[in-house]
Amino acid sequence: MTALVKQVPKGDHSGRLDADGRLERAGAITEMNPWCRRAVAQAVRLARESGGRSTAVTMGPPVAADVLREALAWGIDDAVHLTDPALAGSDCLVTARALASTAALLDEPPDLILVGASSVDGSTGAVGAMLAEILGLPFTGPVLTLEPDSSGRQLRTTVQYDTGTESVVVDLPAVVAVAERSCDPCKAPPETWPPTDTIRQVTTADLAPADWGLSASPTKVAQVHPAPLTRDPVIFRGNPRTQATRAITELLSRGSFTPKAPAASDPVPDAPHPAISPSSSPGDRPGGPGAEVMVLVGPGPEAGTRALLGAAATLAAEVGGSVTAVRTADSTDDLARWGADSVVMLTADEPRPVAAALANWIADRQPWAVLGAALPWDREVLARLAVASGAGLMSDLVSLNVTGGTTPRLAGLKPSGGGTLAEIISHGSPQIATLRTGLLPLRTPRADRTLKEHTLPVAADPALRRAERRTGNEGDALDRAEVVISVGRGVSPDTYAELEPMRVLLGAELAATRKVTDQGWMAHGRQIGITGRSVAPRMYVAVGLSGNLNHLAGASRAGTVVAINTDPAAEVFAHCDVGLVADWREVMPFLVEGIRSRVSG
Repeated sequence: MTALVKQVPKGDHSGRLDADGRLERAGAITEMNPWCRRAVAQAVRLARESGGRSTAVTMGPPVAADVLREALAWGIDDAVHLTDPALAGSDCLVTARALASTAALLDEPPDLILVGASSVDGSTGAVGAMLAEILGLPFTGPVLTLEPDSSGRQLRTTVQYDTGTESVVVDLPAVVAVAERSCDPCKAPPETWPPTDTIRQVTTADLAPADWGLSASPTKVAQVHPAPLTRDPVIFRGNPRTQATRAITELLSRGSFTPKAPAASDPVPDAPHPAISPSSSPGDRPGGPGAEVMVLVGPGPEAGTRALLGAAATLAAEVGGSVTAVRTADSTDDLARWGADSVVMLTADEPRPVAAALANWIADRQPWAVLGAALPWDREVLARLAVASGAGLMSDLVSLNVTGGTTPRLAGLKPSGGGTLAEIISHGSPQIATLRTGLLPLRTPRADRTLKEHTLPVAADPALRRAERRTGNEGDALDRAEVVISVGRGVSPDTYAELEPMRVLLGAELAATRKVTDQGWMAHGRQIGITGRSVAPRMYVAVGLSGNLNHLAGASRAGTVVAINTDPAAEVFAHCDVGLVADWREVMPFLVEGIRSRVSG
């Protein structure tokens, strides 16, 4: 069993770039990535139960040895540290290549490689699938449970999605991403960590020859922008009724209860040229060989598909091209009105063979960009495609735009540290990106039309067997909510019913911090933060949460942030607009009463 672990900043980081264009981490307090802690714990458990050995591998500067020392203290048998200044600035594709090359140095090829589902600093969620593609292995995750069968040649897993779970049996060897709720995390006190000399250290000189680091990475952080919203907190203390009355007055003055004016959304643009035929060659294309924008249309929310197609049509209009929707059998067929100019139907939808079929099909087409939603199916397909094409992946973006003048390129924004947005650019071809569709504008549909359709044969994946498929139809409900009420561990799950009057009154959606979903108190799909969802409601009500910046990054685009906490020193009060220093159970009835009597509609 091999667990891949990563050292990350503890808490928030500055979000600034250093002189070499890399995110600045110097001086930050670091720790093992929370998801990697579960990968280590599962590797130790499975090795002990099977009588095998467990190995932890990390890639990073010399100080990253600490995460391996902690893993050894937890029970990992062996540790390998890939460290070399030449690796600095590597994006997820180059990182996956380096880790795959490191795996080849192990005494025996691992039967199972466990990875964290994501990381709190980069939030790419792509390295595991990329590693699987490089090694030619199946991939599944994030998993809540994993158990080898009696033959030892298969692994039975329960995969966690935003809207439910799925039973998946995967052949070994395989790469598996581990969910946070899968087990207790690996945590060992520093005084129990063994010395660094117990770790095997390797450098790029030990790896197969290749280019490494920032210069070899097809995706890069171009610059960091300050978050567009600033907060000037107004904090209330004292009697709960008085606090509620004053808070409502303040919120009324801010217009926080006024629904966003519906609409004048921009229409979906028409393609500036006739649609590119799915069977055309690059020389036949209007607008040149870089004018096609492909969009994955998988089993995700219909509203997200519409927003993604509209974004793709807007980009295509800017570069003089058109949009090709690549769809699965169980996806929506309402595509033309929302931006598609032609359609490709996949005959099967397992991510590994889909990526292989797409890689072969687009080799001669040279599309300008390939886009998907920040959902598990799209992520794995595009991560594998990024490896097959060598193009890299811009992951979990909240917006996209065209830059570069005469040579147009894509640039996207994603939440970074310190309340900033990192601008990511791709030098690969095609440019591949996943987007958080709930934060994209939903455009007015254009007139319907008949689309040219092409069928792309996709083989089955004999290494995976699924017992149930889920569509994720609730995926955008939270992303597009006008009001979100988010709870922390300060709100016991047996008191959630007391939030219902406020939720109904405001037409709000419930959400939670990572610690809450980690406890299973609320569904994983309700998690807000840098490792969860990003939302942009007109009002965000934070109840009983401390205000960790990794969580608040997911609500940074909210119009008004209201915080309720008994601790006047809670960090959330430094990042809200209106704060109530009170027990939420005492102040909430007065808020409901006051809103109902003073706010119409």
